Amino acid sequence: MSATPLIDARLMGALAGLMPIARACFRDPWWIIGSAAMRLAGVGGPEPNDVDLLCSGRDADALAEAWAAHRDEGYRPADDGRFRSRFARFAHLPMPLEVMGDLEVRGAGGWQPVQVMSEWRVEVNGQAIPVPTLSEQRRILALFGREKDLAKAARIDEFTAARESHAH
Repeated sequence: MSATPLIDARLMGALAGLMPIARACFRDPWWIIGSAAMRLAGVGGPEPNDVDLLCSGRDADALAEAWAAHRDEGYRPADDGRFRSRFARFAHLPMPLEVMGDLEVRGAGGWQPVQVMSEWRVEVNGQAIPVPTLSEQRRILALFGREKDLAKAARIDEFTAARESHAH
């Protein structure tokens, strides 16, 4: 799948800065999730404020070591008690990158790992960027369960419904 025209220069620049280090550091599957993944899949809406990257704990640790000088040590994510992961935020790219290794979300049944069950690759500047499929993005956002995530899930539903109505 090729990148959509919705991808702004900041997101393109952040992804371009990520890819060389991802190739060097990552040993396990990883994905862009959240608003940036929606944008990569062609879903419109507000511009992403950052790039959320879901990966293994070991890959998060490797990235944190490689980019130690760029780590935003003062940043603390909102809803800290709802999520746990090997978290790091890097602010040296055109758009901040937030890495979540071994991400878990707390729900009614306790802590649950966030896993991607189906993915596709979006080509951006000749690089294949892994993102969850739209149905997976929606499922993950619903799992997160915050108001802002449910609003994003609704945007995916609207986008999917509009696309399906144009296909008929």
